[in-house]
Amino acid sequence: MRVWLYYRLSRDEDDELNSLTNQRKIIYDYAVSQGHEIVGESFDDNVSGMHFNREGIDKIYDVVEQGRIDAIIVKDLSRLGRHRTQTALFIDYLREHDVRVLSATENIDSFNENDDLIIGFKGLVNDFYARDGSRRVRTGYRQKQKEGIVITPPFGYFKDKNTKQVIIVEEAAETVRYIFSLYLSGHGMKAIARQLNDEKRKTPAQIQLELLRKRQPHTRDHIRKKNIWDSTMVSRILQDEIYTGTLICHKSERNKINKTFRFTEPEEQFRHEDFLPAIVTKEMWQEVQNLIEQRKAVRVRAGTGHPILRYSGLLRCSDCGRTFVGKRIKLKSGERVEYICDTYLRYGKEHCSSHVIREELLDQLITEELRSATRLYQQNWDRLQTVIDRWIPQQPSVEKKCKSLLSQIDTLEEEMEVILMERIRDKANVERYDRMIQKREAEIASIKKQLAELESLEDTLKTRQAELKRDIRMMDDILAEGNISESNLRLLVEKIYISEHDGKLDVDIHLKAPFRTHVDFYEKGEVVESGASLLYDFDRLGAFFEGDSWEDDRQEANT
Repeated sequence: MRVWLYYRLSRDEDDELNSLTNQRKIIYDYAVSQGHEIVGESFDDNVSGMHFNREGIDKIYDVVEQGRIDAIIVKDLSRLGRHRTQTALFIDYLREHDVRVLSATENIDSFNENDDLIIGFKGLVNDFYARDGSRRVRTGYRQKQKEGIVITPPFGYFKDKNTKQVIIVEEAAETVRYIFSLYLSGHGMKAIARQLNDEKRKTPAQIQLELLRKRQPHTRDHIRKKNIWDSTMVSRILQDEIYTGTLICHKSERNKINKTFRFTEPEEQFRHEDFLPAIVTKEMWQEVQNLIEQRKAVRVRAGTGHPILRYSGLLRCSDCGRTFVGKRIKLKSGERVEYICDTYLRYGKEHCSSHVIREELLDQLITEELRSATRLYQQNWDRLQTVIDRWIPQQPSVEKKCKSLLSQIDTLEEEMEVILMERIRDKANVERYDRMIQKREAEIASIKKQLAELESLEDTLKTRQAELKRDIRMMDDILAEGNISESNLRLLVEKIYISEHDGKLDVDIHLKAPFRTHVDFYEKGEVVESGASLLYDFDRLGAFFEGDSWEDDRQEANT
């Protein structure tokens, strides 16, 4: 009988017991002792039996299709495969081509009907062994991830094999800091990669070769082997939080058995703050993330060889609705940046005026807007502090009001029960009763919302006060820097609308939502006012707690 020898070794198996040499000797001796003709052989080294995408199996497919063999000899069925379904399908495929499987140590013949039950049982055992081993390895590795583990540190770090300590590689770390500073100064990712190549900065692959003697894989193309920076490499460095010292484990999950891969949700990941020495500050990293998000949102692009203009994507013409285009004008004294309506540039003055505005004028207007906003924030903080100071002694009355609201809910629920009984009795007016029920349900929902705010009002007010103080401090820091950077502009400004009438420009600056707090005011359990503004209506808020006494005190203070 013409036979083919097949043997396989997995990475997690006993090398001495299941070595390829040992397996080959066993099946070779078996074939010779049975008088079979050995046509050929194939093997797979360090390959899992949970899939059949193997070079050794591919050779078997070839000889089976050619009709060159009558049987395949393996040491045991687990060498053929451990996945019970795929192994069973492969054995069925061989049966269809009149090729049997012979197990040398188990005395199993796939053409023997009496062995079918044993083959099925062996398949279950082999499958369980592989999955159980995979589960144990996965559980152990997950525990290490919970404790914090770095297998191969990223560019800028090196892990000492003896001490297991991760240290900073200063040459690479300096490149990382340089990449962050270039991005914050207005350069795009492609421009940064070009700059790094021009300066002949070492790539991650070059650093790996120097520190670990680790060469690039042979699968890489000729260009990538030249150690050239590209925008993808820059993007990965800019978005990797590990450079702040924060290690995040279990970012992704791969199932080698089922061939699945997914990125995990943040709540599934394991964060380890200050696990590594930081290369950049958390504030700088967060500033870069905000800038990346904002540039994507407005689709900002830099000109060739130039950084991104700071107001790109933030300006919009109120008259035609199109964006503004920035232009660099060379002067003897330096460079001047102007922004012009895109409609005017494309189609001429017949369709829209130029709306031309200089960058230094925009800086002045933004600075004044921030100073005005800072003053308003400080006023709001002071008035909110007054509300808190005067509200604390009023806590008993607030508790009394909460009990009153709970009583209203009980009354409404009792009314709903009566209406339901009437609805059952008077079927001719079902729609009328439904409207009555809906009205009371809406009242209950409104009262519950008001009740929840009252119960947590002290914490809410203090949180809003802390947010105001944080924003005041941030705006003071921005103003102290002098020239407003692109990242700060995109953090603060939503849009700047510019209109032109009789040669005069009207500039309307819209700050972003984080600098405007949403407030709801209630009267008798219903929202009577809702809005988002820098200015809180603290008079209404104070009157909500103290009634007419707050208004009297305010009038006395004004006089």
